[in-house]
Parts: sequence; C-alpha cells; structure tokens
Amino acid sequence: MAPQLATARAAAARDKLRGLLSRHYRLENYDLFFAPSLHIARVLLSQLFLRQEQARNQTRYASHYPVSELSVLPTLPMMAGNIALVEHIDMQHGRVRALSECQSQGVTDASESFATQLHKRLISDARLFVTRLDRHAALCSDLVLIALRTADFSTLVRSELRLFEQGLAFGAAAEQALAIMENDDWRPFNIATVESIALEAPLLLRSIQQPGLPFALFPLPIGLNVSTFPQDIQVLSSPQRLRLRANVRGSVNKHLNVTNTLKTRLKEALIRSRNS
Repeated sequence: MAPQLATARAAAARDKLRGLLSRHYRLENYDLFFAPSLHIARVLLSQLFLRQEQARNQTRYASHYPVSELSVLPTLPMMAGNIALVEHIDMQHGRVRALSECQSQGVTDASESFATQLHKRLISDARLFVTRLDRHAALCSDLVLIALRTADFSTLVRSELRLFEQGLAFGAAAEQALAIMENDDWRPFNIATVESIALEAPLLLRSIQQPGLPFALFPLPIGLNVSTFPQDIQVLSSPQRLRLRANVRGSVNKHLNVTNTLKTRLKEALIRSRNS
C-alpha cells in the first residue's frame, strides 16, 4: 500500500473512532484527539501549553491573533516544561479526587473513571482530560484519548493539537479499537461497583476504598505469602496494598454491585496463601 494511501486510511479510521467514542460516551461537547501512550499525551500537552504561554507573553503575537484566542487558554502549573497528570481516582488510597483539585494541579488522568459509574461526573465537570482506552472502555492498549471541552479552548489550541496528532505513529491501534467496538459482545461501560468489605477469617481485613468504585483496596497483612495470589489481585507498594479489580460490561444507565463476588475471591486467595 502506498504511504499516502496508508496515511489517509489511518486518519479515516481515527475520525471514525472519534465519532463512535463521542456517541457511546456522550462526548459531543469535547474535541477528541489521540496519542499512543499517556507519556506521549503528556509531552504533547506540555509542549502545546508551553508554546502557547510563550506566545502569549510575546507582544508580536497579539498583532497576529485576537486577544480572544489567548484568553481561554487555561493556566496550568508547569514544572520544567512538563504538565503533571493528576489521577482522578487516587488508586493507592482508593479515593476520588475532586476535578477542581485535579485541574488546579495539572491535567486530569481519567483512566480509572472514564467508562465507569463516575463517567457522568467526569464529562459534566472536566475541561480537559486524558484516558487510556484499555481500562474500563475495554479497547486497545496502544491508544490514549485526549478530550478538550470545545467551549473552553481556542480554535488555535485545538488546531495545533490536531497537527501534533497527525505526526504520530499509531500502527493499527485505531483499526483494532473499531473492530472491538463492532463486535456484538462489546459493551461500552464497566458497570461494576464495590462497597465496603469486611473479613473476619481467614484474616481480619477491612477494605479502605471509597464505596462505589470498581475495585476493592486493603492494607497488605504482614507476612502474607502473595506469590500464590492470582494475577487479578494486585500487590501495590508504597504503601503496601492489595487491590482487586472488578469488571462487568454494560451500559451507562446500569450498575452491578459485585462486593460479594470480590469478597469470595479474596477469601479463597487468602486460604490458598495460608495453606501454601
């Protein structure tokens, strides 16, 4: 396939994916862009806002663009030219951060709230967020979505980000995501929710995550043999935690409490650990 034709087909696939994501996740008020990873998304946004800030500070810039093009640019904290990605859900402590807190400290990383029960709050209040599409949307792992609320950003900012996107290499990621979405078994949302969990045996454990999230979080007991744990039970460090994820596919208007299922999974893993 000729390079120009391949480029055109890849761009068409991304545009089709933009439309489907907008429809399934109610993103009509956002302009959508893609990056191959969170790291690259952070670099792109850092460069974009750094360049815009530098341009805004130059007198000659004002002679080329109306002041209105500059006034909607958000003021974001920059450290050595880099914007921080601030997790909407603090996964180490199992807490939902206020979007105002995320946005005052950097760019919201919504990878753990996008396509969950927190989705409605996210798209109602976020001005700008990035999210992995392999977490709760259950799409391919090599694609990150960058969403800018159209009314909050100038045409100039959005145009520059589109140019950045066109220069990136995505491989077949967009096509893979489209194939998944066209499968009859795919559902756009993770509708699982988990309430507080308390275990008396084989160990005394209390979950510490905020109720209603799609995972359970526990302090890691001292001396526990975690080598026998299944892969879906994660062991976190600094501080040490056990995290059990929950994933049930469905639509945005539904939710399913899977607390008892996770409690049973944890008890079985603890019994195997003690017997090993």
